[in-house]
Amino acid sequence: MTDLPTALGRAAIYISENPEKVVRFSLKTLSSLSKTGEASIVRLCHLAGFEGFSDFKLALASELAVREQAGRTDEEGERHHLITLAEELAASINRTAEGLDPLLLEMVAHRLKQSVRIDVYGSGVSGIIAELFSYRLLRAGLNAHALRDITLATEIANGLGPTAAAIAISESGVTANTVEFLRSARTAGAHAIAVTCQPRSALAKQADVILPMARLSIPAYGGYINAVPRAVYIAEALAGAVGPIKHLD
Repeated sequence: MTDLPTALGRAAIYISENPEKVVRFSLKTLSSLSKTGEASIVRLCHLAGFEGFSDFKLALASELAVREQAGRTDEEGERHHLITLAEELAASINRTAEGLDPLLLEMVAHRLKQSVRIDVYGSGVSGIIAELFSYRLLRAGLNAHALRDITLATEIANGLGPTAAAIAISESGVTANTVEFLRSARTAGAHAIAVTCQPRSALAKQADVILPMARLSIPAYGGYINAVPRAVYIAEALAGAVGPIKHLD
């Protein structure tokens, strides 16, 4: 616009700043409001590649409609994404709740209360979940510990016995380190518990008990933490089943 003659530049600036108004204006109205002669406005339209002012207005109206639709689509798309994410996370918790046997949960809780030590292990995001599990069980009065180093976890697992419990967490149930941890713990005599989405996985085969998590329809890898809510639900349910622990002075 800075390269246009003064009158044409004045009209161009007014149009760019008021496009929604211009599409409703007559040539005379635009001339009056932009303080530009009608002939100059028509010349501007010709320079822009249009046959005249009416042709220009049709193109401008079409462009505004496209912009409005694009803006609405982006906004609605983001809103839809957020709503969908919330619905899928909530659904994963609900499906986990549906698949969790209350009697099995009570049995696991009873066994954990009898355990002098509970070791919890997971790899990657499951390691974060393991820490949440151990924290929740510890606050419920149990002697729970999260282990993040697989070498240390396996060494400790080898030394566990019938009075201990081991909880291994893996969504896929095939993480080699996690499977090895639970296998070592079970071989040593500890009560082996698997928290996984795959009840027929290698991890599940090493478990005495399986606490199932619902499978997700959204990615659960590459930095995603969407596996956490359903696991937190299991930890809370388990801690609730454990109930208050009475400490003797």
